[in-house]
Amino acid sequence: MAMNKYMHPRNIYKIPPDFKKLADIYPQFSSICRLDVTGKITIDFKDPRVLRVLTACLLKSDFDLDVSIPEDRLVPTLPLRLNYILWIEDLLETFDRTDNIKGIDIGTGACAIYPLLAAKKNNWHMIGTETDDESLKIANKNVKQNNLEGLIALRKNQSKFTLKYLFLEKTLQYDFCMCNPPFYVSLQEVWESRSPARPPPKNGFTGSPQELVTEGGELQFCRQILEESQELKDNILIFTTMIGHKYNLKEFLLDLKAEGIKCTTTEFCQGRVTRWGVAWSYHNSCDLSKLVTVKDKTKKKNSQITFVIPKVPDQSYTMEGVSNKLKYVFDDLKIQYKIITKRKNELCLNIIAYTNTWSNQRRKRRLQKQLDNELLKKPKFDNIINIDTPIENKGIIEQSLEHHKKDDVQSNRDCYNNDSLREKIEESKKCIVFGTVENNTDEDAIKRPDDRPKDNASNITSEIKIIENTSKPIPLSQAIVKINWKEDLCSLSIEYLGGTGGKESVHQILQFIKNNWNKL
Repeated sequence: MAMNKYMHPRNIYKIPPDFKKLADIYPQFSSICRLDVTGKITIDFKDPRVLRVLTACLLKSDFDLDVSIPEDRLVPTLPLRLNYILWIEDLLETFDRTDNIKGIDIGTGACAIYPLLAAKKNNWHMIGTETDDESLKIANKNVKQNNLEGLIALRKNQSKFTLKYLFLEKTLQYDFCMCNPPFYVSLQEVWESRSPARPPPKNGFTGSPQELVTEGGELQFCRQILEESQELKDNILIFTTMIGHKYNLKEFLLDLKAEGIKCTTTEFCQGRVTRWGVAWSYHNSCDLSKLVTVKDKTKKKNSQITFVIPKVPDQSYTMEGVSNKLKYVFDDLKIQYKIITKRKNELCLNIIAYTNTWSNQRRKRRLQKQLDNELLKKPKFDNIINIDTPIENKGIIEQSLEHHKKDDVQSNRDCYNNDSLREKIEESKKCIVFGTVENNTDEDAIKRPDDRPKDNASNITSEIKIIENTSKPIPLSQAIVKINWKEDLCSLSIEYLGGTGGKESVHQILQFIKNNWNKL
């Protein structure tokens, strides 16, 4: 609970729940508890089943809400959800809105957690929207079993819009809208977020693809809300959204600034997790940009490294020319990149490097040249006997071939029996299994040298089978690279995100680009 002290001042979970009290009241919670050596009651936060029971018991204990949480759906983190509700209370107070509050929850989910908390705690009227039929069915059940149909209405969203479809038939007025958008672009990105390259998560992983993935990811979803907000400025007083990735927060604030929209932000801190809230309004009764949010902690900034890209004779010094050259550099270094943002005077890339291809370039080229020369000089030994070879020499060649074949089989046997080598092989990115295949049997049958029939040794050919490891390699370095064009000068900045190589790897990449830009 490292960041609980930075929670909203009115959040009841600033003081951790009393697990002993919960265990005494709720048998289902008592069944998931365990007693540690100090006599303290603890639970396994990495177990999704435990998280479901904990959340359901807290909702009942603290808010008198009976909520069904399906096994295949997201388990809402109560301190985070309550932080969001409390922040909206503060925003409404700045507009002197305290009575008859009406709000919209975009993507309410199976638990309908925001409408339930808002209605039960503050008596707010809420509209919850949902695209998934199963989630909508469970959400309706949760609303009914808490007798909140008079305050909460759920709507199926079958359109391509996030908000506009609610206002197609009649003009309605709402005080705010809120949203916890899906974080990821694809299931692959979800998998990468749980990769060994990142610190292990403290809580269990829950959620369905419908709740976690959206086309274009979190940033595009927020941009869709922003675009629709400009048409609904007279229908909704305050537009808000939660953001889970800090980079997306920076980009979204740039979008708001580009549109000349005043906004405010806040941090939702709970446990070991931080999320961000953004709010904007088109009404002049209050300037949201002047609001001061509660921030007690000092920020640890991840500084960017920047340098001005020099002009190279006979090369295009334009945004497009520099961008294409940078992509060529990444391709040459086998660094993967993905375009995140592309504007008239800015390009932003997310880069991932799995191996160090930028260090000791001169030495690598020299060694490669030496290797190429040796291969050219080395005589090739073919298994083909020229028909012009004298008969007396053919037997010698055949004996030599057989000798080399036996040496290869023995070499593979020695490699397999070498324990240290086998351990290194298993730890590598590919699992290499040394074995043999019988020529006269099934081609796919792999046998270890010690298990093969000895009487068929003459019909056995050595073979190495390479089995691809299905797990994704761990990134050495991941960073955000930006190209900015300002006053006829182009600058490149790079910001470290993660990876086993640390910040030093990002410094090395930038240094390589600086040293070789004029040569490329």
